[in-house]
Amino acid sequence: MKICQNCGLGIEEKNDLITCFKYKTLNNSQEDKNNCQYFIKRIIEDGEPLLQIQHLLLVEQELGKRKMKISINDGLRM
Repeated sequence: MKICQNCGLGIEEKNDLITCFKYKTLNNSQEDKNNCQYFIKRIIEDGEPLLQIQHLLLVEQELGKRKMKISINDGLRM
């Protein structure tokens, strides 16, 4: 389930709230984010989670790959 609490872009705040690093919004930590294209499950390396900026770079890189595949395929259709 995609919830803010599990997202690598979330910054934990007080009162069970999460600030989104990408959108700078304050959300409930249990808020459903199934439609959020920037959701990324928190990645742990060497016992420490990656920084939010690192998660964001990974998501943006993946989104860029998808756009590239779509634009190439669209260009081949005639």
